[in-house]
Amino acid sequence: MHYETLGIWQVWLPWILLALINPWIEEFYWRGLLLEYTKNWTNWTAIFFTSLVFALSHAVFGVNSELNSGLTVIISTFIMGIIWGLVFKKTNSLRWIIFAHFLVDFFNLSASSFLDLYEKGNW
Repeated sequence: MHYETLGIWQVWLPWILLALINPWIEEFYWRGLLLEYTKNWTNWTAIFFTSLVFALSHAVFGVNSELNSGLTVIISTFIMGIIWGLVFKKTNSLRWIIFAHFLVDFFNLSASSFLDLYEKGNW
């Protein structure tokens, strides 16, 4: 399970920093800037478009590992994009979206996933 790697600062520090910084940057862009740019579109068209581009960008440029890659990352980030887009349209705030994105990055990108320490069959 590679939990011993959490004792190494070169493992946990990038993981924590990513979880703290990444949600701000991504949400200001995807929900803040892009959804605002598409505000003249219908809500569903804007949310669908930004969620699709969000998902595809994560499949190409995101932190991918054996645990989080391919169709899995596309579907999960597309669903998150739709939910977060709806929340933004409803609240006109990034507060809870950034918090949710932090939780996803912190818990989903665990050190073993983030650094590809997963070994098939050794859960």
